Amino acid sequence: MRILFCFFFLTYTLQAQQWLGISSSNYAGTYNIYSNPANIADSRYKFFLNVAGGNVEFTNNYAGWAAPYSFFGVVTNTVPSQYRASNGLIGFRNSYIEEAVNKPNTVAFGAVDVKGPSMFYTFEKAKLAIGFTSRLRVLNNLANTTSDVAHIMAKGTFLPTLYGVPQTNNHFTMNLNSYTEMGLSLGFVVREQDQDFFKVGLTLKRLNGLLNVHYLANNLDYTITQTAGRPTRQDILFSNVEGTFGMTSSNGFRSASFDPNWLFGNLAAGTGYGFDIGVVYEFRPDFDKYDIKIKGKWQSDGTKNKYLYRIGVALVDVGQINFNNPNYVNVTSFARTNVMVLPGTFNKIDSPERLYNQTNNAFNLSPSDYQHSFVSVLPMAFSANFDYKISEKIYLNSTWIQSLRNPNKSGMVQASMFAIIPRFETKRAEVSLPIALQNGYKNFTIGLLGRIGPIFLGTDNLMGILNVANPKGISAYFGLFLPIFRSLPDVPNGCYVESKTTLRQELRNVLNKRKQKRRWNNIR
Repeated sequence: MRILFCFFFLTYTLQAQQWLGISSSNYAGTYNIYSNPANIADSRYKFFLNVAGGNVEFTNNYAGWAAPYSFFGVVTNTVPSQYRASNGLIGFRNSYIEEAVNKPNTVAFGAVDVKGPSMFYTFEKAKLAIGFTSRLRVLNNLANTTSDVAHIMAKGTFLPTLYGVPQTNNHFTMNLNSYTEMGLSLGFVVREQDQDFFKVGLTLKRLNGLLNVHYLANNLDYTITQTAGRPTRQDILFSNVEGTFGMTSSNGFRSASFDPNWLFGNLAAGTGYGFDIGVVYEFRPDFDKYDIKIKGKWQSDGTKNKYLYRIGVALVDVGQINFNNPNYVNVTSFARTNVMVLPGTFNKIDSPERLYNQTNNAFNLSPSDYQHSFVSVLPMAFSANFDYKISEKIYLNSTWIQSLRNPNKSGMVQASMFAIIPRFETKRAEVSLPIALQNGYKNFTIGLLGRIGPIFLGTDNLMGILNVANPKGISAYFGLFLPIFRSLPDVPNGCYVESKTTLRQELRNVLNKRKQKRRWNNIR
């Protein structure tokens, strides 16, 4: 049975959505559309093209990593040779997992977020920005898990102290989802009056389901016993098991293509729609210092961040995917008693089909027990963001994401979190240090991000990368983009000249920390 749990708990969860280090930046481009689509309006960019970006993360509140090598080393296969067997495989002992015993509810969250070609363009006169995004997501969450089940997930069934001891009233929920997303985003400036500035945004999404596997175990009673004549093997007698099992076949994933019939038709395993909506308010006490006169009209300098503080709220990931293609979809609810699962029943699970067949064999299910349609909701969440400008280059951000989905139901869940993120930010370089309570406010993490020009690399869990204090998770992300910044004309036209400041004025601006800006005088 441990193999079955590891199939979800380790393999898929280690493949990952916060992007805390970059998502609050004024130079994040399309990367901050996902937390609030209003962010693209009045951006510092005229045009932004994301080439590629990827994020992987995993966190849980039960199992800590206590091995002499890092979890990052396992993922990247860079574990030193002294911790490998003669055949090159990485050595592992149960003592390498430190358990938080007697947890009434074990939760875990893992995801992969691959952001493909994406772009937006700013229409300055219309105070409007239009963007297009593409994305591949893999989300896996474990919730409502009793400590007895979590103990087996972490240490396996070779637990002599539990032999013959009935484990009753257990339950858990596992949801694995993978899908593609195409989004069309609009951001508008709706009010720009003196110190008050408002903008709104909307993203509409087309969703195509690639893969879904979910277990909802509502009532689970079992007893572990040693297999006769095989001291290292165990039998599991399920005196009672009730739940739901649903999945899509690997052919549903293989069917993915750029064919319009797959992208916009019904050829995928599942299809659906979703949306994000948000609003941003900026308080600009020195708004007049950013006014420039071009062609006889006063307008705000689009190359500068003009707020003292910024507040954004959004509702994100609203929608669902209807997995209803009968060629790929199976789901059943069942109840069984006195089921004996022998060693090797769940073995070498390398495809959804193998899991389907082994589950049927273990619990005496047949194809006639299955239906061919179910719904998987998106991980709807409330997102709030507060950004305070300490100086032109130093900012302090707070980000709050609160999940609005029930983790005990079938569907995707975004783990709730709260973060404080100080950052140093310029057009050419950036450093930020996200400090967060993640995984439903259960895990404390410290991250680090660095950006040089159009390239950034970061983590939201530096302790997991460095293997500090038995970490309960890992995170890493990167991005590459091509920007065209908004700029002011050298001279608006032949009837204008640029005002020049004197040395005395420049020194006074420096001493008084006044903002520099370009102005033109009409010479007609």
